[in-house]
Amino acid sequence: MVNRQKYYNYISDRIEILSSKIKLNGKLNLLDLNIHSETLYRDLLNILYNYNLQPSNIGKANAEAIDLIDVEQKIVVQVSSTATKAKINDTLKKEKIKGLSESGYNIRFIFIANEAKNLRGKSYTNEYNISFDSNYDILDKSTILEAILQLPIDRITAVYDLIQKEFGEKPNTLKLSSNLAIIVNFLSKENLYDVSNIIQLNDYGIEEKIIFNDLSDIKESTFDEYKIYYGILDRIYGEFIREGTNKTLSVFRKITSFYEKEIPNRELTNVEKFFNIIGKVEEHVLKSDLIREIPEEEIDMCIRIIVVDAFVRCKIFKNPRGYSHVVT
Repeated sequence: MVNRQKYYNYISDRIEILSSKIKLNGKLNLLDLNIHSETLYRDLLNILYNYNLQPSNIGKANAEAIDLIDVEQKIVVQVSSTATKAKINDTLKKEKIKGLSESGYNIRFIFIANEAKNLRGKSYTNEYNISFDSNYDILDKSTILEAILQLPIDRITAVYDLIQKEFGEKPNTLKLSSNLAIIVNFLSKENLYDVSNIIQLNDYGIEEKIIFNDLSDIKESTFDEYKIYYGILDRIYGEFIREGTNKTLSVFRKITSFYEKEIPNRELTNVEKFFNIIGKVEEHVLKSDLIREIPEEEIDMCIRIIVVDAFVRCKIFKNPRGYSHVVT
């Protein structure tokens, strides 16, 4: 659900910005943005409703009454910034509508600036009886966003990609280069059922550190559960070190930085601080497109393995005197 919310928030913000700009430009009689928006909404409707809309005026000076057409599904769409009953009635009485009605087309209106909820459910002068239901066929930014929110994750991702490309924003460098996300990605591909080559850790030393930091309440559910993957993660880190990269070091430094931000908060228990670190690592990792295809439950599991491992390696929380994370 985290990715869905992130994508939806981004999409809704941009559509709202676009709507505001269209209204402002309209007051100044600047209509270029309306033309570009028609293309955006064509692609957006195609994703939302599985249409194959194309501009209706290809090869023509102008296609009266309609902007977009799907010949196969017999859908025509008028894209407009003017959300009035008169606008709909004027369109429905155009001569072009007669031929479309006779050919079995359905007409839909999408208003890209103002909301059109006051237009839905009303009667209109549909003298050519083209297929048109004012409850269903009048769209605006609110109905579009509602439809987006109901999409499966793969299609809401497609909408997100479309909006991002249309707005021309540069990719966030974090999305391309989060080393923590790279480690999660590698760890997710490992067979975590197979711990036959488990590295024996100094369990006495780990337990001493757990007690020293008042983390005993989560010893069995968290530390005992995830420390067994030390060897798998150690191999991944070792491969990066042999390649001469700084991924391992940067991962440790990042987790340590999350821990350091928790230290000053005297009102929280160390158990709460530990889970806050997990939450911050997860928030950081989820910003990376690298893990888009990994189920959220696997991401959470991998992050817990990484944070427990950082505890064992003395990267977070205080160490009892003489504690070392060396293996047996």
